[in-house]
Amino acid sequence: MYERTHTMHSSPTTPAEQPNGYPGRDRLDEANRHFRRALARLAREGRRHDPTLLAEVERIATEAAGTLDRLTTAAFKAEGNSARHRTALTREQQNLDRLTRKLARRGGARG
Repeated sequence: MYERTHTMHSSPTTPAEQPNGYPGRDRLDEANRHFRRALARLAREGRRHDPTLLAEVERIATEAAGTLDRLTTAAFKAEGNSARHRTALTREQQNLDRLTRKLARRGGARG
């Protein structure tokens, strides 16, 4: 892991107290800063002294992007499974069921 140069602040305990919008945001931002700095240092070293390191920079950056893409997909799936979304889907299904029954009655009366 990386060395921490300064101490982390304790996280607020309630969502309303979260200064940056969601729990864990401060930790994610700090990890992202450290990662980007480390990758920039590695790239700088590669450009100045050892060009073979640039392939490693690209590999690490590509792997990080893939991981973030997978986590983005997980976040979208989790959001889609929220209580609000489940309620909306249930309501839509009820509306479709009502409409289906209504159309079936009309079709049955004509046939």
